[in-house]
Amino acid sequence: MAAEERTPAIVLRARDYSESDRIVTLLTRDMGKLSGIARGAKASKRRFAGKLEPFSHVMLYFRRRPLGHLVFITRAEPADLTPIRLDDDLGKIALGSYMVELTDALASEENEAADAYRILSTALILLGEAGPTPALRQAFELKLLGWAGFGLEFDRCRLCAAPSETAGARLYFVVARGGVVCTRCRSEAPEGGFPISPASALALARIGAASLEAACANSPAGADGGVSLARFIGSIVDRRLRSIEFLDSVMPTGNGPSR
Repeated sequence: MAAEERTPAIVLRARDYSESDRIVTLLTRDMGKLSGIARGAKASKRRFAGKLEPFSHVMLYFRRRPLGHLVFITRAEPADLTPIRLDDDLGKIALGSYMVELTDALASEENEAADAYRILSTALILLGEAGPTPALRQAFELKLLGWAGFGLEFDRCRLCAAPSETAGARLYFVVARGGVVCTRCRSEAPEGGFPISPASALALARIGAASLEAACANSPAGADGGVSLARFIGSIVDRRLRSIEFLDSVMPTGNGPSR
């Protein structure tokens, strides 16, 4: 029998399987994204009760199977991990659901994901403590995109490198360029672009450069900045995230400066 392994983890999604089992997908600190089957999870109050639901922050114990990609989850414990509490507010649930679904979409099974775990756990803990804000949403999106290899640039034109604050009244976010282009360079970006104000572009640049904790204290980008991020995410994720409609109905994409 394979040795029992353990790692801190956050539950991304879970579903019932048979009468008493659950299949659970988690982002772990040490083994990347894992999917496993928890035998008797619906009946065992000692090993699993309330610990394998989305947002749960647990010490995961599991054994690998000789064949198949699902591991055997043997138990899950709170240990000394900071709990994530989102069930007291609809906005927290909406933004938290989006965070775990986006992470699930960008993370691959068992690829290294320690930084993604750190980003997600920090963001969910901040969400539970401070509540949902556009700045937290934008900061999380930028940090997770950076981890996935998509470092978006908002502080200068992607073509001529002119600083955004000197760009005049309008910039354009070009998905294929991964950043903004100025009015002078727009004709050199045949892919087209979405108008974004210099104020929103600079707000995203500040948020992206700060830690998650510090970013939450910054003013968010306006709706044009939020839509720019949404368009880029839509271009790299191969499915529509089910949580987006719910989130946007509770918290619009941005309400910061747009001028």
